[in-house]
Amino acid sequence: MKTKKGQVVVRISGGLGNQMFRHAAALALAERTNRSLYYDLTDFLIFHGRKYQMRHFAGPSRTPHWGWLRSGAYLLAYIVYKRVNARLFPALLRALNVLRLEEKSPWAFEPAFRDPATGASKRVLYVEGNCQHLSYLPDETTVRREFQFSDQPRTRNLRLLMRVEQAASVSVHVRRSDYLVTPGCSVLSLDYYRRSSEMIRTRERAPLWIVFSDDIPWCRAHFGFLESAVFVEGNDLEPWEDLRLMSACKHHIIANSSFSWWGAYLGRDRDGITVVPEYWFENVPTASCLLKEGWFTMPSF
Repeated sequence: MKTKKGQVVVRISGGLGNQMFRHAAALALAERTNRSLYYDLTDFLIFHGRKYQMRHFAGPSRTPHWGWLRSGAYLLAYIVYKRVNARLFPALLRALNVLRLEEKSPWAFEPAFRDPATGASKRVLYVEGNCQHLSYLPDETTVRREFQFSDQPRTRNLRLLMRVEQAASVSVHVRRSDYLVTPGCSVLSLDYYRRSSEMIRTRERAPLWIVFSDDIPWCRAHFGFLESAVFVEGNDLEPWEDLRLMSACKHHIIANSSFSWWGAYLGRDRDGITVVPEYWFENVPTASCLLKEGWFTMPSF
């Protein structure tokens, strides 16, 4: 076994879907450069609205923390960069022996991630950004291995999981609550879900619709066109349980959300239908870097 020659540290933050993207991208970088992977979890001390949620997956549960002293020193340098003097930041990074890698814009691939000079650097490679780009990820076999669940579902979820695995099941994800009040975000139209369900029906005579949402009462009131749908409730504090159920489905109608993106990516049937919104937000087309081969786009609004 080759000795690891250095470290890749990734700043984990955001919701579960974003945490998964960051882990996968940093893992790919660590494997390419023969380095050990570590987490910086200080974001969860600063921003109390989110919690670290990946300990239920095989790969992340084995990934060590960088250490509070080193991650705290980096955080202090970052605060100086943002609030005191940006010109000091490169010197502080050199003092910490850190090479910072960050996307310059969302969905735009950062070449430094694959630059041979990055791999040759003797500094710690520190990854920031959402890394929502298929080119950042390891091969699919590795991704699926990393995100295998390391524990069993609760009894209620286990019963539904068995039903989902035995049926022509379709995960339907509806994201509403924060998108209704966050500037720049948009809730997908009902027409998107109607048209997507019609596409599924061209393949399946009697699909089992499994609806996931942060607003299940609204879905119950408006999704009458999904016959005999199952509305999943009770996993608000355990979103990985919803993700387990999503990934067990055969087909997927995802929302403009990294959470259901992962549900479809990890789906049990690689030949199943996955429908993706054509526009992620109004006037923001869904980037091609998010589309696996064979996925379908559908008008969003």
